[in-house]
Amino acid sequence: MKTKDILITIFLSMVICILYFIDKNNDFTIDQAGVAYQVYLNGEVIGLIDDSEKLYNLINDEQDEIRKKYNVDYVYPPDVFEIVKVNTYNQNYSSVEEIYSLIEERDDFTIKGYTITIKYNEEYLEYNETDKIPDDFTINVLDKSVFDEAIKKYVLAFVSEDDYDDFINNQVEELTEIGQVVTNMYFLEDMTIKENYISVNEKIYTDVDELSQDLLFGPNATMDTYKVQVGDSISSISEEYKLNPREFLIANPEYVNENSMLQIGALVNVTLINPVVTFIYDVAKIEESTIELPAKTVVDKTKGYGYKEISQAGVSGIILSHETYNVINGEESQQVNFSYTETIREAVEQITVVGPGYSSVYISGNWAWPTAYPYKITSAYAYRWGKMHEGIDISGPGLGSPIYAIGDGVVVEAALEGTHSRSDGTYAVIEHDNNVYSLYAHMDSLKVKVGQKVSKGDVIGTMGETGFATGVHLHLSVSYGWPYHGSYRFINPMTIYK
Repeated sequence: MKTKDILITIFLSMVICILYFIDKNNDFTIDQAGVAYQVYLNGEVIGLIDDSEKLYNLINDEQDEIRKKYNVDYVYPPDVFEIVKVNTYNQNYSSVEEIYSLIEERDDFTIKGYTITIKYNEEYLEYNETDKIPDDFTINVLDKSVFDEAIKKYVLAFVSEDDYDDFINNQVEELTEIGQVVTNMYFLEDMTIKENYISVNEKIYTDVDELSQDLLFGPNATMDTYKVQVGDSISSISEEYKLNPREFLIANPEYVNENSMLQIGALVNVTLINPVVTFIYDVAKIEESTIELPAKTVVDKTKGYGYKEISQAGVSGIILSHETYNVINGEESQQVNFSYTETIREAVEQITVVGPGYSSVYISGNWAWPTAYPYKITSAYAYRWGKMHEGIDISGPGLGSPIYAIGDGVVVEAALEGTHSRSDGTYAVIEHDNNVYSLYAHMDSLKVKVGQKVSKGDVIGTMGETGFATGVHLHLSVSYGWPYHGSYRFINPMTIYK
């Protein structure tokens, strides 16, 4: 061993002996690092405590009101709170009361529950007149069963319990006779659920009825009710409150259909529905439909002034149709698909002979139907989501099928999608006699131009889904006065066929 190494060894031995001697005689000890808990809030250190359990117990005791309100055993710190166990010589501890006060001042305490995130997607734009996808929507529940039961109750506002049970249990039977079945049910949005620590200052649902109501009418909606009076009907109440009868029935599921009897003095819900999620179900239907051909008027100059006589009585046709369509939050989609039709009885046109100078009321039934057969009116002239649908939607013949002028006139507007800011897509407007106008919207193509004269039954375009449309259909409006120009008033197009 080298002399240097020997000297180092002797020196260290002497130091150890001296320390031992001092310790023996003076009861002196070398401190060891102790265990403590570093407290973080939002990534910032807010203190050092010696017992984390004391802090948790204090939070739970001080938040007794919250525990009672939600009937839970524990209240927790904020979700941005963290306690890290450390070894430290620092004994400058904060009291748990000081840490509690800091947490209470800076953030919210939490309880354990579940957060449902509703994520809207590109498909949302297809069913809503907007070009922006909404931000994600979140729902907090104390127990998953609250959401499960609420979403079921929400669904049952739109479909019958029998249809729901048949679908859930895979017992939907094939349709072979007149009637309808629900073949599919789904939500447009993506929904995820996860366990979470939820701020006690956020909305946390514990009641199924409250959550299902908010899903249907929007969160924190003000519920409007009406007391039924003598002479009231579902139709009259709906019109007064700018609902259509289907919306009334969704808001009041205890009534089976529009003809259900109302009890005098009963309170009914007249709140406009504003669903948080988009519930869609598919329908397969076999139904018998009546085809009414418009009457034809023939002028016979040999007859006297004011002469009028039916020379051929009209007979309505009957067809049996197999159709499919979907229903979106209680509203039938604008497109219906016919897979099969069978003519039960051919229609016979009614012919009326009139003399020269005969003056008929303009709305007299002397109009052509604007689409080919088979067709279905998918949306009537009525309130829809609180706004009047000022026309009728007709579907069935399919994309590219002909659209006919309902009467003689002059084309005063004809525009392709993308050349204007309206939601009508490709459309045309025809001016008829007596200040009557007809508007044809969402067409796939135009066959006419502005200034062109057309006759009743002329092809003016083809059926499409341009503009804001949820399927292939024609939107037909009839008005007194040029629509959206000066003074005008829409009327129900169906009245001109009566």
